[in-house]
Amino acid sequence: MNTRSGKVEIRAINLADKPAWLALRRRLLPASSDAELESEWAQMMEQRGLRMTLMCVDAQDTLLGMIELSRRSNAHGLGPGPVAFVDTLHVEPGEHRDEAARCLADAAAKWAQARGCRLLASDTSLDNQWEQKLHLDLGFEEVARKVIYRRPLAVPPTVRAVPDSELPPGRPLPVARADSTGPREIGNTDLGSGWWPGPVRASIFLLGALCFYFTDIFSGNVFFGVVLPVVDVVFVIYLMILFVDMKYRRKTGAGENRIELYQGSNDAE
Repeated sequence: MNTRSGKVEIRAINLADKPAWLALRRRLLPASSDAELESEWAQMMEQRGLRMTLMCVDAQDTLLGMIELSRRSNAHGLGPGPVAFVDTLHVEPGEHRDEAARCLADAAAKWAQARGCRLLASDTSLDNQWEQKLHLDLGFEEVARKVIYRRPLAVPPTVRAVPDSELPPGRPLPVARADSTGPREIGNTDLGSGWWPGPVRASIFLLGALCFYFTDIFSGNVFFGVVLPVVDVVFVIYLMILFVDMKYRRKTGAGENRIELYQGSNDAE
């Protein structure tokens, strides 16, 4: 892709442009390492069908600007794809700045149309007024704006914040609850109480003990000689599973309280 408009020329990046591309990248992203830039260059060259970098140069082959595009199946807030997205748009200051930006945008639109993209999308920061005006001048329409808020919170001295590293993996965060009855531990305490609530489990233990007491395998009665022994076996299996489950919880710390909230009573003060 080579197009010339006025005193500038738009062309697809090639291997000979690598030094200029690296120099511009180092200037735009000084925190990037040489290894990261080399990796990005290699990916860009390998994905020429889905990615494209167009360069704008003058008659002396001086780099005036660059636009990097990628073809995406969809883009957030823009509906179904395919969509061509402007990943990077940079034009050097100077008399040809506006012309270079317009030519780069027009060439990007042609590249996107040739690949079946229904629109060309881009974004910029809310505080960059120059780029916002540039996008409007280039024919872009503003779709949405995003502002991120934060609300600082004063953590009471009675609450101990627990690092994520102390929480067991795969467990939901405990929900803090507080009442006015005095000191209380807060957390997901239901996890450590077994499979069923206490009254139900107590009833199972009582029925299991009664079955053991009345079982008579030598009895000719079907209930006492057959049914009750089967119930005894099931009860023993339940006890074994419950014991293993309790050992596992004790070993891994699952179900333990990870957030403690201490509310001092008036007497303690």
